[in-house]
Amino acid sequence: MEQHIRLLDCTLRDGGHIVQGKFGEKVIKNTIKSLVEAGVDIIEVGFLWDSVCDKDTARYYTIEDVKRILPKDKGRSHFSLMADFIDLEHLEPCDGTIEFIRLSFKRWRLDWGLKTARILMDKGYKVFINPVNNNVYSDKEYIEVLEKVNELHPYGFSIVDTFGVMRVNDLSHRYYLVENNLLPDITIGVHLHENLGLAYNLAQHMTQIASPTRKIVIDGSLLGMGRVPGNLCIEQIADYMNEQYATGYTLEPIYDAIDDYIAPIKAKEPWGYAIPYALSAKYYLHRTYAEHLINKKRLKTKDIQRILSQVDASEAETFNEEYIDKLYMDYMDVKYDDKEDKKTLKEILAGYKNVLVMAPGESLKTAKDKIQSINKDDTCTIAVNFIPETGADIVFLTNMKRYDSITDARDNTKLAITSNLMRDIEGYDMAFEYNELVYFNDEYNDDSTLMLINLLSKLGQKDIMFAGFDGRKNGKLNFVDDSLDGHQDDPGRSKNTKRILDSVFVGINKTFITESEYQ
Repeated sequence: MEQHIRLLDCTLRDGGHIVQGKFGEKVIKNTIKSLVEAGVDIIEVGFLWDSVCDKDTARYYTIEDVKRILPKDKGRSHFSLMADFIDLEHLEPCDGTIEFIRLSFKRWRLDWGLKTARILMDKGYKVFINPVNNNVYSDKEYIEVLEKVNELHPYGFSIVDTFGVMRVNDLSHRYYLVENNLLPDITIGVHLHENLGLAYNLAQHMTQIASPTRKIVIDGSLLGMGRVPGNLCIEQIADYMNEQYATGYTLEPIYDAIDDYIAPIKAKEPWGYAIPYALSAKYYLHRTYAEHLINKKRLKTKDIQRILSQVDASEAETFNEEYIDKLYMDYMDVKYDDKEDKKTLKEILAGYKNVLVMAPGESLKTAKDKIQSINKDDTCTIAVNFIPETGADIVFLTNMKRYDSITDARDNTKLAITSNLMRDIEGYDMAFEYNELVYFNDEYNDDSTLMLINLLSKLGQKDIMFAGFDGRKNGKLNFVDDSLDGHQDDPGRSKNTKRILDSVFVGINKTFITESEYQ
């Protein structure tokens, strides 16, 4: 007799987002084999794709492409694929190799989902309708979708918590809405994400509230592998099902697959609960907003929260890079009349013959003697977002994430900050308006060293020495201290920095004490 609640593993499909589906043929085959040995009910072996992919990628144009990776002994497992807004009219009729096809789509593509489902059902496939972002639907809108699904009468319908926003009460509310409005013989699926760290709790709750007469399918993946922050860990829910319902899943093959194939991937490309993704869920936002702000490499969690809280509901469902960048720049643009501070800095510089700007590049490790040989009495040393071993007269701080390390070693070093940090820092010596320093002939660039050069240029400084302003070496950015590795490693950004140095600051005499790609 078929179980009332079954598990679907989506490692090769949703987990594939981490590696763009490129697990390698051996890993794909052995992962499926392990899941079969574990007795997982449904194994989603990847995505249906709109073109032929290579054998190392868990994406397939035809069912014939899938057959080469399936084991001869399929045990009690059944197999599934997912499709997302592609034409599937070319797909072969179902021959039992792939039993289930799940269709994932945003709400404005419902017509595509229903039309494609009809095509696939006519070919003999058991189809799941998986509208993503279930939280963006009002109850009325969700019932309207369910009514259309009932007319189509597919095999299954899934509650998909794309943004990972659901708590226990939310899942209960959505489940009972579906339970009471979906035809009784249509299976209900549940796909959970780890934004709030609640996937395992929600999955257990689902098993407890599910009607005993309704077939249920719960998604999970090995070690929760999936687009950051990840999914329900299938090893957890399988163990729970064994304990509570004596389902008989064999966990050792799952553990072996995790040890051999998934854990090594996670070591290189981590996923899992992280506060910025929890904040995305808190504000019902697409997770890419959090990712984009994390990648700025200069925001603390509280800054990310402040910016995410400003995202309008109309922009929540789909990531809009231009929109979030505008919010970011507005957040950083704290107005401040820095006339007196500029005067103070200019007076300080007037007491020295030279100015040395020290950025945190790796070249500082081997240039200590060279830097120490510079006459400190006639050289004003300004360090960018750190305090070097050789000391500095002034630290120029643009990045709140570097503040704690600077305060611990500051001593008599003066602190000059950009105005975006004035919300959270007290006891600075000078502050300069952020927005005045990030534009170069109307081009935006928030490289901290460039911002300092811009400030010095505005103060009339004509000669600047540089140390540690390395740029990219051997294809990547390198730092004198690994803890300082918080910069965006973008080759295009480095090229823009060099172009601005060569064009906007052509009138400044630049002397490089250490090797630099900007020479």
